[in-house]
Amino acid sequence: MMRLIPLLIITSLLQAQQYSVVDVERVRAEGDPRVAIQSVTVPERPREIACDILVAGAGMGGVAAAMRAAARGHSVCLTEETNWIGGQLTSGGVPALDENRFIEISGGTRTYYEMRRRIRDYYRTHYRLAADAMENFNPGSCYVSALCFEPKAGVAALEEMMRAYAIQTFPRTRVMDVEVVRGRIESVLAYRFDRREVVRFKPKFVLDATELGDLLPLAHVPYVVGSEPKSETGEPHASPAANDACVQSFTYPFAVEHRAGELHRIAKPDEYDHFRDSQPFSLKVNYPKEYGWKGEVQYTMFGEDAPVPNNMSPRPFFAWRRLLAAKNFTGENAPRDLALINWPKQDYHSESLLDRTPLDTVRVLQQAKRVSLAFLYWLQNDLPRDDGKGNGYPELMLRKDVMDTEDGLSKVPYIRESRRIRGQARVAEQDIVFENDQPRARWFPDSIGTGFYMVDIHPCGANERGRMMMPKPFQVPMGALIPRGVTNLLAAGKNIGVTHLTNGAFRLHPIEWNVGEAAAVIASLTLQRRGVAADVQRELAEAGVPLVWFDDLSVDHAAFAAIQIAAIRGEYPVGDGDLHASPDAPLTRGEAAMALAARFGFKVSKADAIALALKEGWMAADHRNWFHAELPFYWTDWREDRFPAKLPAFRMKRTGPVRRWEMAVRLR
Repeated sequence: MMRLIPLLIITSLLQAQQYSVVDVERVRAEGDPRVAIQSVTVPERPREIACDILVAGAGMGGVAAAMRAAARGHSVCLTEETNWIGGQLTSGGVPALDENRFIEISGGTRTYYEMRRRIRDYYRTHYRLAADAMENFNPGSCYVSALCFEPKAGVAALEEMMRAYAIQTFPRTRVMDVEVVRGRIESVLAYRFDRREVVRFKPKFVLDATELGDLLPLAHVPYVVGSEPKSETGEPHASPAANDACVQSFTYPFAVEHRAGELHRIAKPDEYDHFRDSQPFSLKVNYPKEYGWKGEVQYTMFGEDAPVPNNMSPRPFFAWRRLLAAKNFTGENAPRDLALINWPKQDYHSESLLDRTPLDTVRVLQQAKRVSLAFLYWLQNDLPRDDGKGNGYPELMLRKDVMDTEDGLSKVPYIRESRRIRGQARVAEQDIVFENDQPRARWFPDSIGTGFYMVDIHPCGANERGRMMMPKPFQVPMGALIPRGVTNLLAAGKNIGVTHLTNGAFRLHPIEWNVGEAAAVIASLTLQRRGVAADVQRELAEAGVPLVWFDDLSVDHAAFAAIQIAAIRGEYPVGDGDLHASPDAPLTRGEAAMALAARFGFKVSKADAIALALKEGWMAADHRNWFHAELPFYWTDWREDRFPAKLPAFRMKRTGPVRRWEMAVRLR
């Protein structure tokens, strides 16, 4: 259902200029919910702060956006409601990165890979590694990801990266209101919890990178909450009717350390029996056989089984999202095994957080915290032990310091689904999930990034079942970031133009980071009056952002940008049978003809491109009228004096065979 003016998490009485603001870090599992609600009176003249670009929310998208905008020379203000930057990576408690299985090859931007490298360097700096020679060191040796680590390592890596840029960062700051005049945001009102100060930002452009899309209702931007009807999206697995209560469940993760022989039971939470039976708590997961999957799998608490494809473990629960594996470290400060507990059975699925009053918001958050603490109690007391000797693992110690909170739960919940803009484009299930022999999903000519992750739906409490579908490697269209109604606002996180279903494939760490980088470049070029897709794509490719999914083209390849730009234009061979760029492979004459056709504005098949090249005299057949389409191409095969437009000049060092990357560089 489209929303314009909902019941806001932040309510305003415009005449009195008073606001009730939820301080998410002050929410406690028990007690009066009003303790976490701050009543704010706006002074007659709050402090004003001008900037080119305001980024609201310092999660994956926000941090990436702020750095990219600052790198492009803009003054940037970055707000964050917690005292940690990083969003789902840190304060949201998911430092077990949700990435595609092949992330070490492709699926991230250059700066995202830099962040991953700095996280690994953190452990090489602070510990003596038993596996220091491993190329792709994983501190937790977990199953769910190629990189699992402590949140503090993520914070340290991001802060280190951000020190290279002049970014005004405002921690413990939440946006309260947005002033829109004639379709443009003129000012943004925010409250700083730590200083008890109201500030008014005066930005030229605004990026909404908040976890829930908080600025969309404040700016009166049309958006969607919950699931869309099948009649609207045409998605095979969409619901028959719209349901704004059908929002993916959210979770408060926590970390436990394994201390064999010790007792670390927490007090039994209120409503424990209710949560245990209604969730219900279990280490059993049903992967439905009707979808061709394995059926029921009973996980054990401990073990070290060999992983299976697609990031899945066949049995051990503790190692699933283990953040630190003792076997990876040596020396006096070697850590014990430390695991992140973020399991579907501890999800809070009964209610959504979106478009609620402040008091109701805190109540829902409290319930979610109670579920997570009850799950911990169940692990410590009631879970049948692997050895068959009773129930519970009281040796699991809640490590409150890992999340840097009083209760040991993440600072904010891990949000899977946000408000989503009704933008210039929307990505539906049939755009990314389909059965054919093509290696890639739907082609978006305005692509500003790529992604590859299953459509992973954690069900809401509105009669929805969990769902997993495997897409093809997909693209993110630029139009999905551009909302209606406001000209200087972009979605920069989970709030882009996707559906309830496809959100399950777009909400992950590397994709959100990519979206943030792209939003910053779009905003930057718009301010420079250069905001067309081709300019954005060129700037992104040169910054190390993939536009087309290739499995053999590193972001550090010398011709990365040239190949990405040529590929999105249709001037580079993008195979129908594989995901390879094969940059060093010889270019064929047929591929050279297709590159020319695309260059000069013709979208045709290879056969038609060859016919066009012969007809126009761009290339020639031999005296027997054979074109030799599959033979290697030489620069001398082109008749450049017959071209309708000149190609960039270059000094020929050799005639050929021409490699694919050389052609891309020539056409750049």
